Amino acid sequence: MGQTKRVRLESYLESYPFGPTSRIRKDGERVWVPDVYCHNGHSLMVHGVLFDGLPAIHVRTLVGGEGGPVEDFYLSPVIGDSRKKGDPRKIGPQLPEGTRLMLCCPICKEELRPLVPCTCRVGARRRAVYLTPNPSEQGAIGLCETYGCPQSFVSEDGELVYEIVVE
Repeated sequence: MGQTKRVRLESYLESYPFGPTSRIRKDGERVWVPDVYCHNGHSLMVHGVLFDGLPAIHVRTLVGGEGGPVEDFYLSPVIGDSRKKGDPRKIGPQLPEGTRLMLCCPICKEELRPLVPCTCRVGARRRAVYLTPNPSEQGAIGLCETYGCPQSFVSEDGELVYEIVVE
């Protein structure tokens, strides 16, 4: 019988300056990103799919890697919220946990840039979506390319702000 994994949200920067111009927003206990971009500056936010009234993050995937079938995923912009939806025009992908995905920008179709390895499986990487159109500003969300892996992080100006860890 497998062990149940615990997932927790770690907050590292208690003095983060949440406000109308910050790249990460806070409303009560809810923390979210108002916009994210691929490395070419394309906004990945879509208003046609919502999570608690907030626009979703749209990521295109190639299931199994290059040459695999294309699936669109819509991710919650709320930090620590693992909800995702498949393409609303389809029934949605029925993928087994651990499936490798090639994460791409739905606009330019380029693979998202790798940031750091992920510990969920050998060879897994966390891919970058950026908090500004300019990736050199060092604000990013690191998303794992393994379907079902909850591990991710948010950094701002090179500082780790939040991280989802599995115990």
